[in-house]
Parts: sequence; C-alpha cells; structure tokens
Amino acid sequence: MLNNNQLIAIHLIASGVKASVIANQLSIREETLSRWKQIDEFQEALKDATEAVLREIDETHKNLLIISQNVINEALNNEDLDLFKKANLALRYLSLIKGKNDIMKKSSNNLFKYTL
Repeated sequence: MLNNNQLIAIHLIASGVKASVIANQLSIREETLSRWKQIDEFQEALKDATEAVLREIDETHKNLLIISQNVINEALNNEDLDLFKKANLALRYLSLIKGKNDIMKKSSNNLFKYTL
C-alpha cells in the first residue's frame, strides 16, 4: 500500500514536476524518490496518473480547438468584417491547422505509449 507522500509524488511526477522539487516539497531525499520509482505498485499508479494527465490535456486541447473554430466561424460570418480581414483570418487558420494532424498523432502515440 502506498503512503500519502508516495501518492503525492506520483501526481507531481505525472504533472511534470522535477524530482528535486518533489523531494524538497515532501522533505525527502531524491534517492528516496528513486527507490519509490522501483516499486511495482508505484510504477502502476504513476502509469495511471500519467494517462489521466494526458487524457485531460487532450480533452482540453480538443475543447479549445472547438471554441477557436466557433470564434473563427463567427468572424467569417460577420458582415461588419471586410473581405480582406476575413481572407487573412482564413489563411492564418489554414496555416495553423496544417500541422494539426502531426500534433494529434504525436499526442495519440504518447497516450498509447503510457497505456502499454
């Protein structure tokens, strides 16, 4: 059974916090944290926490994309906005989404890697 400090460490690691910062916050040595990382139960909990963080990031990314697309759609349908500004907005949007598939593929690959 993992103790409270180990559970806190798991969530901090999964969130990307450096080992030295975690050790300092928990008043432990970095070597202790390294030993914890060797425990099977700790590794499994860390894998689960990392997956949860990656899913949350992915969901947030998707929600921001939907909101952004809605705002762009509203701007493009705004009759008060001149054609030049609409064209500029459309071109910027297209240039930004050009690499979107690569980003989504990397995100999916990272999530898959942590589920193994």
